[in-house]
Amino acid sequence: MKKILIVIIALFILSSTSCNESKIVKVDDSINKEIFSKNVSIFNAAIEAFVNEDKIMFMNNFADSLKWSGPDKKTSNQFDSKEDLADAIDSYMEFYDDHALKNTTFYGGSIYSTDKPNSDPNTGIRVYGDWYHKHSETGKEVSHKWMALVWFNEAGKIYEFRDFFDINGFLSQHIQ
Repeated sequence: MKKILIVIIALFILSSTSCNESKIVKVDDSINKEIFSKNVSIFNAAIEAFVNEDKIMFMNNFADSLKWSGPDKKTSNQFDSKEDLADAIDSYMEFYDDHALKNTTFYGGSIYSTDKPNSDPNTGIRVYGDWYHKHSETGKEVSHKWMALVWFNEAGKIYEFRDFFDINGFLSQHIQ
């Protein structure tokens, strides 16, 4: 019985000591927040240019080596070029007016990506929101949920851009 009491007291002392020795570690993530804010700002500038139908300003936010995977791609490893994105933007600006991206939420990248091993957690953002447009010919208002994965290079240009939305659901609004 005496041995059990000694073991309990010893465990209590050890657990008390280890609790007192633990330290609260405060991480200075101000640099990460600064990079994240910069990336969001760059992306918002691109969105603002799109909303204002300023294709040149919109495309200035993308690297010449851009890999774009649009919503028409069947798999996530299929990419188009910067020129293909420029053509798609021309079509949107021709067929739609009064663009607005609302209810946006931004999230920073993660170092635990299976897609980009050993990548810097500050190179990417995720964007979620709702797009609203007006069809130029009919005046019909259309909208769709939207999500994008966006990666930035050291020069602050978007070098990879994947955007996702339901094309069929979007187009079906035109005939309703």
